Amino acid sequence: MSYRNPKYTYVSQQPAFSQMQQDITGAAKTIADKKAKALEAEKKKGELISKLSSTASAKHVRDTLGASPDDFTDYGRGVVENYFKGSGKRVGELTIATQGPNAQCKIDGNCEELQLELAKLQEKPAKVKSMLETLVSELDWQSIENFDESQNPELMAVSSIMQGIGEFAKEPYGYEMIDGAGGSIDIVFKGPESMFPGDDNNKPGEYIINSKELEAATGPGGASLFNTTQSASVNQGNVMKNTEIIQGATYDDNGNYTGGGSILNVENYIKFGTNTDGKRVPTSSSYTKYSDGKGGFYYAGVIDKDLVKADIKLGVSQTLNENFGFGSQGGVLDGQVRTYWNKVLMSKSWAKNLAKNYDETKLREVFGDKNSSVEELQTRWGDVFTNWSTKEDLTEDQLAVFKELYLEQQAQAYTMAIQNHPTNRVNIDVTNLADDTIDSVLETLPGGTTPPNTEGDGS
Repeated sequence: MSYRNPKYTYVSQQPAFSQMQQDITGAAKTIADKKAKALEAEKKKGELISKLSSTASAKHVRDTLGASPDDFTDYGRGVVENYFKGSGKRVGELTIATQGPNAQCKIDGNCEELQLELAKLQEKPAKVKSMLETLVSELDWQSIENFDESQNPELMAVSSIMQGIGEFAKEPYGYEMIDGAGGSIDIVFKGPESMFPGDDNNKPGEYIINSKELEAATGPGGASLFNTTQSASVNQGNVMKNTEIIQGATYDDNGNYTGGGSILNVENYIKFGTNTDGKRVPTSSSYTKYSDGKGGFYYAGVIDKDLVKADIKLGVSQTLNENFGFGSQGGVLDGQVRTYWNKVLMSKSWAKNLAKNYDETKLREVFGDKNSSVEELQTRWGDVFTNWSTKEDLTEDQLAVFKELYLEQQAQAYTMAIQNHPTNRVNIDVTNLADDTIDSVLETLPGGTTPPNTEGDGS
């Protein structure tokens, strides 16, 4: 009977290691799921605010928040009147105390202090006017086409409170103006904690906008409080201009592709087969037959999206730089990327399908990662497919997936544009063509396109 010392008996650690990997992946997935639920809740919150806010116009905002207290409706007037209450009397007192050769402040030795107080009071009307005008302009989210309700739900609520519309004109909603730090002005908006949960700068149930912070955020070098959503069709037009596969195409004033021009080397994009010498050659599946509506028919080339995708990468990269700031000196345009993702890319069924399925080679290319396991790459890929909140910084993974889906969208749109182009049809006279000669005719065809939209919707 043989004996082996247990001390030297080899026990494989692989099962334990595999279990540890599964545990880590599972824990990461649980965290990601919780995060996705939180982001989805924020989106629904914004959509609810939009519904409760009805459709108030910018004019209504301006009527509510006029240039002076005299122009305000009853709803807005009370806020400003309360803020300025008693200030008129104080301005009079300070004026008397600081004027004349025998001014009282000279006797009391506090002229500098009183003059500073007087100056601040005299500046307040202009400050209030400037602040309210900025808010009127910046918070008018209802006029933004294809608005992304999830980008800042609290600011949407602030806008509706100021307008006094819908549920936001009732208790517990409201707002007041008070003096802020350093001569600034605070507008304090109030509502339930479910609307204003509080953060490092705000107590639960409150949301404060400070005049100096507002000026810094929206002034020179700043950004809008709400971001517009770029048009998918304008982006398509921009990519087409930057690639010029369709030569001499026409565009409207907004940059939308309207047709025209001719395809450059369309045979480069048709789904050809390969002969024994490795050369691309047309086959019967390279073309599709369509009725011309006049008793005849024509053949149109079947465009290979992958060939289009490979050829437009440089033009897409240029458009990503111009429209979204990728690779620019100023950096990525955070708000534009978020809204386009939330309202355009993620609204497409093909994008949602890609969230669940992308092969290993493409995943490694997207993330520039040669070492992670397939499971880890798939988890990183899937975790990105959520609503993107303004409350968290964009990650490198999000930006990488954005670029990939944007390229996919443009490839789909461009493929359809080529297939649908009227100059890429090959008309055949059926009276002089026997069925048994079709293959020999196809071998001589230069290529063509298909009018119906046979690819996915890339818009």
